Amino acid sequence: MLLALGALISCNVTAQVQQGAELLGQMASSVRALDYQGSLVYQHAGRIDTLRVFHAGGTREQERLISLNGPRNEVIRNGNNVTCIQADDSAIVYTSTSGRGLLPLVPEAATSRLDEHYTIRLAGSDRVAGYAADIVEVSPRDGFRYGYRLWLEKETRLLLRSVVMDQGKRQIEQFMFVSLDIGKTPAATDLIPRQRELLTTTAAPADEVNLRGPPTWSAHSPPAGFTLRSARRSAASEAGAQHLVYSDGLASVSVYVESMESTPDLPVTLANRGTLNIYSFSRDSWRFTVLGDVPAATVTAIAESLKANAASRPPP
Repeated sequence: MLLALGALISCNVTAQVQQGAELLGQMASSVRALDYQGSLVYQHAGRIDTLRVFHAGGTREQERLISLNGPRNEVIRNGNNVTCIQADDSAIVYTSTSGRGLLPLVPEAATSRLDEHYTIRLAGSDRVAGYAADIVEVSPRDGFRYGYRLWLEKETRLLLRSVVMDQGKRQIEQFMFVSLDIGKTPAATDLIPRQRELLTTTAAPADEVNLRGPPTWSAHSPPAGFTLRSARRSAASEAGAQHLVYSDGLASVSVYVESMESTPDLPVTLANRGTLNIYSFSRDSWRFTVLGDVPAATVTAIAESLKANAASRPPP
């Protein structure tokens, strides 16, 4: 009887993990593919912002995020082209290589092997912005990643609320829709900047391209699960800054490596803003910046394991 009961419990737990992982995959798809618009609150870095989002899914996503309190800022994304507009009508235009949308605190869910580093379980049901939702709890197995509580709309699996927690399940940041219309296609005017003719536009630094060989530097012993997912450099020059991305399938860390000729080493700095941690230092005429929505221990471990690759020549 005890063996049968143990087997039954084990099967139930396994089914919950599989169902939770499937829901995360459905969430990642729906947040990109669906049309929706609504208002949300975003609690982060000791403040609360109210935002309005318009999203048009499809083969070329379009979305617009507008701040409703404080300075009137907005961000517009058309495919990979992103425009950030400040309250003074100045605008910065750049090309995004991450493929991430504008909604905050949306985990990647880019692998089916998340259970190696996270415990995933269904944690009940709730209502958010008038929609019935299933709650998925994603708990880290170590101190190198954050946990999540995710409220997914029962029919479409659109993310309605996200809470980011540390390993002790203390809340760090969250966002939640307070009004939402799923399936409503935004009007064309909802997806373009306000007063376009008055904008002062500045182009961001040159786009990035894939490296043709191994990166000059790489993390030789990152925390378990974090593997190199992309290695790119500035398109402006072969000797331009390199951008490496390490990910465990849910969280990601960016490493920027830049040559600094005849510049003295700079001290190590570790900065934090909500879920974001940034570790910066220089060594042997190279400057390194490691950042991501991960605990400080993660950016520190990746930064301290960076080593020059013998197979890659430093840029001239």
